[in-house]
Amino acid sequence: MKKPFFLLPLALAAVFPFLIAACTQPEPAPAREAADPQIDRAVSLVSADSITAYINDLVAFHTRHTLSAQDSPDKGIGAAVAYLAGRCQAWARKAEGVRPVPTVEVISYKVGEKGGRYDRVAMVPEILVTLPGTKAEREILLSAHIDTRVADVMDSTAFAPGANDDGSGLACLLEVVRILSEIPLEQTVKCAFVSGEEQGLDGSRFLATRAKAEGWPLMAMINNDMIGNTEASGTGLKEDHKVRLFSDSPAGVDSDPRQLARYVRETACLYVPGQEVKLIYRNDRYRRSGDHTPFLREGFTAVRMSEYCENYDRTHQDVRTEDGIAYGDLIAGVDIPYLARNIQINLATVMNLAQAPARPAHARIANAGELENHTVIAWDPVRRRDGSVDTDVSYQILYRETDQPEWEVLGTVAADPTLLAPSFRCPLSKDNYSYAVRSVSAAGNPSLPAVAR
Repeated sequence: MKKPFFLLPLALAAVFPFLIAACTQPEPAPAREAADPQIDRAVSLVSADSITAYINDLVAFHTRHTLSAQDSPDKGIGAAVAYLAGRCQAWARKAEGVRPVPTVEVISYKVGEKGGRYDRVAMVPEILVTLPGTKAEREILLSAHIDTRVADVMDSTAFAPGANDDGSGLACLLEVVRILSEIPLEQTVKCAFVSGEEQGLDGSRFLATRAKAEGWPLMAMINNDMIGNTEASGTGLKEDHKVRLFSDSPAGVDSDPRQLARYVRETACLYVPGQEVKLIYRNDRYRRSGDHTPFLREGFTAVRMSEYCENYDRTHQDVRTEDGIAYGDLIAGVDIPYLARNIQINLATVMNLAQAPARPAHARIANAGELENHTVIAWDPVRRRDGSVDTDVSYQILYRETDQPEWEVLGTVAADPTLLAPSFRCPLSKDNYSYAVRSVSAAGNPSLPAVAR
């Protein structure tokens, strides 16, 4: 695993020529002490007992199929939505006087008008929880899907426990809401408990369309779907310390989804070092898709987290035992400690982003037209609401070789209110590397990188 780059930067080689070699091949030392203690404390609050209780409660609804009962108190998607909303509303009430009060919105949308995986027209519920930030300039969205299925995707009454698919994702959102309800953050966090995923991503498509129409200032979206299994069917491979993060790249290797994926991985290195985030440079698995996809199509920065090993004996199966093999998505197939680490990664990433300054604008190679071997990176300074330069932030200059996936820290620049365009001069050729810049809060929370074009 590469070292994280939330590190104290190297001295500027342009100022200290004797460090040019170090600038060329930086070996930054681990800086675990630079971690935000508020994030450390929050990560420690993720509870295996709570996670287990959530999943057992969800399995008890028998099925959460999109077209299952909505009028039963203890079975079907209606009962599951009431349970999820009730949990979140209880935590929201506890937040009064501690932080801006979260809101819990039960949404309904129409399905079945165009056929597809529906045998009737119906109004289907889902939930949007909003934890408002104290500044509320930007938003981060986590999602998971409520609905479950068996082998027959049209069967809305059979026992479809959905412990992992996607009870694991729902447990993640519930823990994030529980913990963040009592921690004020600067930026807004939303948690979307969507339905209609198994029928064709309909709930997330509805929400992504709404987000686009309403102009949500969404800087990042992470979809959590099946993040609790550790054993692969067929091969028997077991991997309980790796999780996949899928990121599409419609605009090349330096697309915003790829920047977000790297950010999640680096955050995990710092706050959840026992779990490795494997970057998968694809939108999703073969013949599969997830609830991040509609957000990508609407132009948002979105990625999908999923377990490293998938078990097809459990996913989309009727619950049964056959030839000694137990089929079906029961809680016995969920590795709770593994799931807890994946939840910690989500929580740490959300908090890191929510406490970070705005991303620098107009990052650029300022001397791109010059025939010289130095590189000059420039950008616009981060400003406060009143338009003044934010002097509480610093800027980290990042670079990497063009065939390498991850950024390294090259140097730092302090905020200077007298400069309209801060810059950094480096004795490395602009032709040999890719460069980026990001802003960092006084507590060490970095923004997403802005690639220097």
